[in-house]
Amino acid sequence: MLNSHGDDENIFEVRGFGKSLGIGKQAALVVVDLILGFTSPDMPMGSDLTQQIEKTNKLIKVSRENNIPIYFTTISYDEEDVNDAGIWSKKIEGLTTLLAGTDAVKVDPSLDLRKGDGLIVKKYASSFFGTDLVSRLIKNRVDTIIITGATTSGCIRATAVDAIQYGFTPIVAEDAVGDREQKTHEQSLIDMQQKYADVKKTEEIIFQLTAAKVV
Repeated sequence: MLNSHGDDENIFEVRGFGKSLGIGKQAALVVVDLILGFTSPDMPMGSDLTQQIEKTNKLIKVSRENNIPIYFTTISYDEEDVNDAGIWSKKIEGLTTLLAGTDAVKVDPSLDLRKGDGLIVKKYASSFFGTDLVSRLIKNRVDTIIITGATTSGCIRATAVDAIQYGFTPIVAEDAVGDREQKTHEQSLIDMQQKYADVKKTEEIIFQLTAAKVV
């Protein structure tokens, strides 16, 4: 058994976890579920993601300036009883608020969403599961995805895990992802850094994108 947080990190390092993946030749930005149902603290699924939106907009700006593809995601259910959420809705009652055509599933207006940006409609946590994101990334010859949004322990983590399994390098923007509970957020970032993704601050990602000339 691992005895403490510090010991955990030391053992991970000694055993070769947490290696850097780096940035490839072509990046894309994936903005995960920064929709009103998640960014409104008074909603069942919501929390205050003001900082995350601000950092995401910085990455959006850099992406637009350098022709990096941008994909936004939303969770949206067509059936009033959210039967299209499967048994997931039995685990999370708040999913019933994410009905198609309601404000809850709209991308937060504070984000710089524009015509021509990709919008991925999903039913589950991962941005890949049951969507055409893989095909879109392949079409644009993308090998690296920058991930922002919500929530760190849920849709962000699921997207990062699927990304690496599909052969895309996941880069999680540490200060541009958020969760409803800080400890869960922090532990999820540690877990992703050790096993599935590079976790970096927004400014570092922007610097590396520029230095690598993938933008």
